[in-house]
Amino acid sequence: MSSELVRQRTDILLSSLTGQEPDLEPYLSKLDEGEATSLDSATVAVAMNPPPYSMRDLDRPMAPSRMVLPTDMAAYLAGHTKVSTSYSGDWPEAEVDNRFGKHHPFDPESNSCPLLHGAAHGEPHYVDHVLRFIGEPMLAHRDSERRIREDLRPVFAMYGDPVDSMFDHYNVDRARYDQLTDEGYMQAKREELSQDYGLLSYLFGLEYQTADQREIIMGLLSEMAATSDEDSPEAKTLKNKMQEKGGMTYDRLLRNWRDRATPLKAWWSRPADKSGPTQPNMDMESPDRHHNSPWSMDGQQNHNYHWWEPFQYWGGVGRDVSSMKSLFMQSYSKIFNGSWLSSVLMDALALMGPHMIAGSHFPAAANTPAGQQIHSMVLSSDSQVNLDFERKRANWSGGASHHHHLHPSEIEGQGSVMRIPHTAYNFSPFGRAMLSVGEHGAALAPFIGMEHPNSNPQFHDLHNQLHTFSSNALSLEAKRLANDVMRQFGVESLRSKTEPQSKQFVDTESNTVARGNIQQLLAAANYRMMRLGDTAMLTEMPLPDTSSEKLISAPGYFQALSPSATAVIPPIFISGNTDAWGHLMPATLTWKFNPDTNEIEFGMAEQPFNIMQRTAHEEHIRAVDPAFNIKAIRTKDREINLLERDGRGFPALLTDLHKADDYKLTGVFGKVLIEPAHIVKDLDDLETMKGFSGDWVVQKKPEGDRKLIKKEGKRLEPSMPKDIAKDLKAMKGDFTIDAYLHDDKLQVIDLLVHKGTDLSFEPLEDRINVLKTLYNSTENIHFPAPSNCVYADHEGLVKAIASFDKGEFLVRDSASTFIKDKELHPKWILFANDDISKSMIYPPLPEVSVSDNQIYLEYPEIVSVVKVSIAKDDNGMYIESYDGLPYLVKQAQSQEDFWIPPAAFILKEGGAAAGAAGTGGTVMSTTAGTVNPVHSVSRKKRKRKKLKKAPAVNDEESDDIENMMRHVVTFIEKSNKPHSTEKLQEAVKGLTHSHLLKFGAEYGIEQTENGLWTLNEAIDDDIVDSPAAIEKFKYPRMNAASADGGAWSGMQADITAPMGPTEIMEEENTTFGDPKEGRDDDREKEEIAQLDVMSEDVEKPEIEIVDGEAIMRIPKKEKKSQTAPQPTVRNDSIG
Repeated sequence: MSSELVRQRTDILLSSLTGQEPDLEPYLSKLDEGEATSLDSATVAVAMNPPPYSMRDLDRPMAPSRMVLPTDMAAYLAGHTKVSTSYSGDWPEAEVDNRFGKHHPFDPESNSCPLLHGAAHGEPHYVDHVLRFIGEPMLAHRDSERRIREDLRPVFAMYGDPVDSMFDHYNVDRARYDQLTDEGYMQAKREELSQDYGLLSYLFGLEYQTADQREIIMGLLSEMAATSDEDSPEAKTLKNKMQEKGGMTYDRLLRNWRDRATPLKAWWSRPADKSGPTQPNMDMESPDRHHNSPWSMDGQQNHNYHWWEPFQYWGGVGRDVSSMKSLFMQSYSKIFNGSWLSSVLMDALALMGPHMIAGSHFPAAANTPAGQQIHSMVLSSDSQVNLDFERKRANWSGGASHHHHLHPSEIEGQGSVMRIPHTAYNFSPFGRAMLSVGEHGAALAPFIGMEHPNSNPQFHDLHNQLHTFSSNALSLEAKRLANDVMRQFGVESLRSKTEPQSKQFVDTESNTVARGNIQQLLAAANYRMMRLGDTAMLTEMPLPDTSSEKLISAPGYFQALSPSATAVIPPIFISGNTDAWGHLMPATLTWKFNPDTNEIEFGMAEQPFNIMQRTAHEEHIRAVDPAFNIKAIRTKDREINLLERDGRGFPALLTDLHKADDYKLTGVFGKVLIEPAHIVKDLDDLETMKGFSGDWVVQKKPEGDRKLIKKEGKRLEPSMPKDIAKDLKAMKGDFTIDAYLHDDKLQVIDLLVHKGTDLSFEPLEDRINVLKTLYNSTENIHFPAPSNCVYADHEGLVKAIASFDKGEFLVRDSASTFIKDKELHPKWILFANDDISKSMIYPPLPEVSVSDNQIYLEYPEIVSVVKVSIAKDDNGMYIESYDGLPYLVKQAQSQEDFWIPPAAFILKEGGAAAGAAGTGGTVMSTTAGTVNPVHSVSRKKRKRKKLKKAPAVNDEESDDIENMMRHVVTFIEKSNKPHSTEKLQEAVKGLTHSHLLKFGAEYGIEQTENGLWTLNEAIDDDIVDSPAAIEKFKYPRMNAASADGGAWSGMQADITAPMGPTEIMEEENTTFGDPKEGRDDDREKEEIAQLDVMSEDVEKPEIEIVDGEAIMRIPKKEKKSQTAPQPTVRNDSIG
């Protein structure tokens, strides 16, 4: 491999990880000369997937807007000024373009990092933690270092071999303050560390160096990172200067980094719903076993437990360690610059094994041989399949199940902790986003149809149980602590007061601060229970039974976190990703844990401070303030950061946790052409649309067939008409274009590859500009021009559309990218601007869910849900009202003929399933017993059942039976009530009870519990074609033994079943076959009115034989001005 390619690859990685724009074109050109390796693929993926956080280089001058200048002399003397930042004195800061604003795990207000706990209002926790190391812990650490030196000899290059201990450095520093008492020294150090002690100073252990020495060390490390390799003369010289100028040897720096950065790195990777780790390193041969776990093999605290301790009682960040590396490379670019030093510090120690990253709510069981070998996937977060899966699942168990995605103003009526899985979860855009990146008892992904190995009933049973008891225990603990707080600071600190006359809580600001204080209290209660346990709440604990290799449960209590704890309360309110899951709230209540007294110490700030908090559900709040529901607080001004959308229109939840292969810069595109997710038919509705950049590319949608055309050399895919092909081949360079072919003319609307470079990740505006400036239209090919494509901002959008003729328009966000192999784009709009297009019914169709008297219509890739309220009168159910965005409501109304039948079916058939499943009236297609139940256990492939058919009869008898059964149907339909067998025999000559039993089901006749005969209310159009049935818009019934155990049957199957190419697996199971085909029948046929699909785009189906199987395809056709006649349908009736 050429050194030039290696150099270019390194440049790309460094540019990407330091937040700069990588120059990809030379690199990709070089790749064309040979075969790309997996490292090249990863490099391109990194270059096109920006890191989750955009950080400021702390060595760069501050912008004036960020400077903190003193307003008076007192403020100046008190040090309330900041005009610059440094590597030694500051913690990472977000750049102005950080998508989470100022928030990230190391931001004081973000309330995510345990080292910075308290920094939002006063002294950060790391100050107290560093100073507590002085004394016995420091001496024990020194002695332990001497004892394990020989074990570490094989890894001295990674750990260093320091001759100076931290006790030595403390003594030197203490001598500088020999005029102070011990108390005076500790107070002076507190002030120094609070004001001028950054993250790198903490990780390198520079608390006993002077401020100047810390700066010198950072400078020497920056110079060292610029040397060619560790053994170079320049690097060795700089190492020697560390002791001389910085007062600390390089080996001591390296050992301190291992002591302190290892727990930080493990915390960053650990799932957010787990504290710990709680497993020791059991590898006696591992030289680093003394550092890479807080616990020794005997379950006691390990050599460097002190530096693990802050992260033990805190949930993880739940991100891949590469994002932490990216944050360091952006914040400290001169040290972490991809050099050998950066590699030694960041890459040398691999995160692997449960002793580093695994957390368990059941440590004792997880640490037994059976727990490790048999039940590891149930008890621990160290998934042997995929740690990323565990991080995704934590978004449910550690976030959504406790309603953390809601704003505190939205919790009333939402209840307590949700169990896994929860059907109501599917009704929200957030829930659908969550389900797409993890599993909660269902398949890993619906389109894959497979279950994750960790998806098992034992896991869900244990964690449902644990989180339910945790929620109850936290409420009790919060109530106990609340009494202490209110005695100390007054009732109004947690319960805002009322006006005696009105008995109304009218001070919104006081109410909001009180709510913030309650959530501070709950975080304190959560932390205390992890540290000390709880003996007030009896719960069920899991225990492995080695003889049966099963899990059993027994009563017990939450215990303090340790390898021997039977059960540990989860970190519900204190996790490393609160920056993504929290809402910014004001509070005045402060708290910290005092290890000397083993108690929480509360304080009260003079003025409210802002802090990110995880929302507490209503049962937690009610435990502290029973009247919270009549106290108005600030309303939500934004979603949690995890739901903020990126440039492609996707929530961070998806892009951070779900990097799919189709987002790699490959230049290869599938056959699926993405369409607009939004259909808008009125200009006024454009004003109601949210989540867009405000800048648009407006194009008149061309007529014809859409094609993705790829040119490589002189080769074209697919083939084009002769004149078009000639013009395309004459154009220089390789490209891929998105275009419409109509009447031997090609209208191009997008550019995906230009001269071999994949542009799909570039903003649409830039791609259109390339088409406009570098591609010239010909007689046969038309590229975007002012006559058919314009740019507009939000205010000019209406004017831009009005400048064109009537018709259909593509209104696309100018910042949107082209998303490969996805069907719908959340940043694209199709605007119908004339009477013909407005009358058309456009896809996509919604997913239908039903809960009580509400129907929820959820459109793919659209975050808003349409809620349809239904009511009932003497004529049956009808639509009472719609609630949702105006354009979506109009879309839903235009598609009533499509979604009403399945909604009606779920209303009828799903009721029993909901009752059996105990879902409280919530019924969906995923509810057990309905169309497509979701299972929590591995599903066995079922044999395909055949349709239940009547016994074979001869033709003459068949005609008699058909006539009889039709008469029965007509008689029951006209009387509109059930009848006994005797009554039906009186009405229909020759009918027997045996006929009803054998043939009733085939004609939609069923027997009630009291023995009477009635009609299945979902009777098919091919059985009854009465005006009453049409008027009531009866939906197709589901056969008792349908072909796949739950498919739609009847003549409306083509409406209610999924659209697209259909493989006919068994001819006898089709609903459109005629068993009497080829027979003469003199009887007059009863004409059946068909409900046609109102679509201008669909031809008649065609049958194609491929490899011995018949495949039905539905091709497009040219638009016509007329549609097929339709029966009269009551639009508001759903059966």
